[in-house]
Amino acid sequence: MREDIENLPYLSKTALSNYLDKNSNTLRNLISYWIKNKSLIRLKRGFFVFRRFLEKRDNSLYYSQFLATKMIEPSYLSKEFVLQDYQMLTDVVYGYSIMTTKKTNSVTNEFGTFNYQSIKKDLFIGFSIRSYGTMKWYVASKAKALFDYIYFSQNKFSKITEKELLGLRLDLDVMQKNDWQEYQKYLRKAPLKMTEIYKIMKVYVDK
Repeated sequence: MREDIENLPYLSKTALSNYLDKNSNTLRNLISYWIKNKSLIRLKRGFFVFRRFLEKRDNSLYYSQFLATKMIEPSYLSKEFVLQDYQMLTDVVYGYSIMTTKKTNSVTNEFGTFNYQSIKKDLFIGFSIRSYGTMKWYVASKAKALFDYIYFSQNKFSKITEKELLGLRLDLDVMQKNDWQEYQKYLRKAPLKMTEIYKIMKVYVDK
């Protein structure tokens, strides 16, 4: 029975209880023992993964990205994490930036720091599914990652100038025409300030 649950990428304390059919005290002692001998990893309160799963088929390669959109659902990877992947940020960033319709939150475990920011439901768009083995997770497009980044950086713009835009240390030359066309679609759902910021970005749009 334990072999079955060891192959799961993510399981709750309730799932462990159902699989093992143990009383609460025995289960608590088992969890403590497994964590102590490092065969079980606590991901957040009440959620775990067996190390054996990560040692199979290179599962650890994408596990952190899967975990990012699993610990709090619904959610998708975006902002700095995705922009760095596209080499659009000139600064190195650490941790995972995730959008969610749930409240803003942060989770830290041995896989990293996962920063969740709450976004309104009509802007919870612009992402696609990725998968590896039994794992599935969600990642923003290049345009949506940029939009989310600017959206949550609006307070850094007081006069909405090119100098303020440069202060975000973005390499906007990475964006292609189709990316900007997608970006403009999100502006229809955003505050007017986002359109004003976009106007000073047009020098890159028109290249």
